[in-house]
Amino acid sequence: MARIVVTTFGSTGDLNPFIALGFALRARGHDVIFAVEANFEPQLNLLGFPVRLLTGDQEKALAPFRHRIFNTAQSLTSLQLLLDHYILPTLPEKVVELREICQQADLLISVAPQFAASIVAELLHLPLVSVILTPSTLPSARVAAQPLPIHSPPSLQRLSNRFSWFVGGLFLRQIVDKPINRVRRAFDVPPRSNLLWTGNLSQPLTALAVSSAFLPGPDDWPEYIKMTGFCFWDRPENWQFPEILKAFLHADKPVVAVTAGSVAPEERALFAAYYQISIDSILACGARALVINAPTNTLFPERREEVLHLPFAPFSEVFPACAAVIHHGGIGTIAQCLRAGIPSLVVPGGVDQPFNAAQVVQRKAGLWIPRKHYTTKRAEHALKAHLSTPDYGKRTREMQAQILQEDGVATLCTAVEQILSHFST
Repeated sequence: MARIVVTTFGSTGDLNPFIALGFALRARGHDVIFAVEANFEPQLNLLGFPVRLLTGDQEKALAPFRHRIFNTAQSLTSLQLLLDHYILPTLPEKVVELREICQQADLLISVAPQFAASIVAELLHLPLVSVILTPSTLPSARVAAQPLPIHSPPSLQRLSNRFSWFVGGLFLRQIVDKPINRVRRAFDVPPRSNLLWTGNLSQPLTALAVSSAFLPGPDDWPEYIKMTGFCFWDRPENWQFPEILKAFLHADKPVVAVTAGSVAPEERALFAAYYQISIDSILACGARALVINAPTNTLFPERREEVLHLPFAPFSEVFPACAAVIHHGGIGTIAQCLRAGIPSLVVPGGVDQPFNAAQVVQRKAGLWIPRKHYTTKRAEHALKAHLSTPDYGKRTREMQAQILQEDGVATLCTAVEQILSHFST
C-alpha cells in the first residue's frame, strides 16, 4: 500500500474534507500522514493521524487584518491581505519542510492553493493530486466570476462572464503570479501562470470536492478536473448529543440555526452584530434560534427558552432538524445545508463567500444579503420568504436527493488509487 502525504491549511472547515479522505484512504490500507500547521495538530492527533508540522500561524498572521478580511465583499482585497501577510512570508520555509516530509512518499494530496505543494512535486518528481473545495477559482464562460445584481440573456451573460474572468486574471497575474514565481525560481522550478486558478493544479488529477447539484460542471473546464461530490466529516468521536439540544430541536416552534462556520475564537467578536441581527430576525418570524459558535459576549434576548447557544455542534447532526440556516457562505456550511435539504440565508464576507452565495441564489436554494446591508428588517423579510415559500424547500430537497446518492469520499479515493496505479507501472 502507498505512503500518502496530505496537506491543507485554513480553518476547521478546510480540514474536515481531508479528514474524511484520510479515514477512507486508511481504511483501504494506505499510510496517511498530514503535513499541516500547528492549529490542526490537536484534532488530527485525537483521530490517530501522524502529523508533521509546517511553518505558519494563520490566526496570528492575519489578526491585525481580521476586520478587513471578514467584513469586505471585495475578494481581491481579502486575497491581497492573505498573500502579503500569511502565504508569501512562509512559503519558502513550507517548501523546504514539505520536501523533507515527502522524501519517502508515493503521492502528495494538496488543497489547491497550497503553493508549496506543486513546487515540491516538481522537485521530487512526485505524483500530485490537487483538491479544490470551492469552484470559485475555476474560470468558465458559463459561470459568473462575481455575483451580478441583474439577470442577463444567456449570450450576453457568457460575454460578461468571459470579460470578468479576463479582467480578474489580469489582476491576479500581478498580485499572485509574480511573487509566487519569484519563490519558484529560487527553487529552480519553472514559472507558471494563473496560479490561483488552474496554474497550480495537478493535470493528472484535480478533484473538485463539490456536488454538481451546487454547480453543474461546465463543458469548458479542463478535462483533468473531476467532480467527486462533497466530502463530509464533521463529528468528532468524543462528541455527545446534549439533552438540552435534543429538547430544543424537538419543541413545537420551528428552529433556525445561525452560525459563522468554524471561525477561530479570536475572530468571533467580528460577528457579534451579525449574530444579534440574526437572532432578532429569527424571533421576529416566530421561530427559535439555535446559535452556534457565537462570541461569548454577544447580548442575547431575555427569551432564553427561544434561544439556545452552543459553542459547537456538528452541522450534520443539527441542520436536519432546522427549518433554515443563516450563515456566512462557507462552502462546508452550504454543503451541510444542501445535504439536510434546508434553505440558506447567506450573509457573505470576503474571499470565496460572495461566489458561493451567488450559487445558492442561482440554484434557488436560498437568498443572500451582503454583510454591509445586513439589518434586522432585511433579514426578517428574507427569513419569512424561506419559511413561507414552498419553492425553497422543494428545490433544496431535490438537491438533497442528489447529494445523498453521491459518495464524494469514495469517488475521490478511487480516483486517487487510479493515479497511484498509473504512476507505479
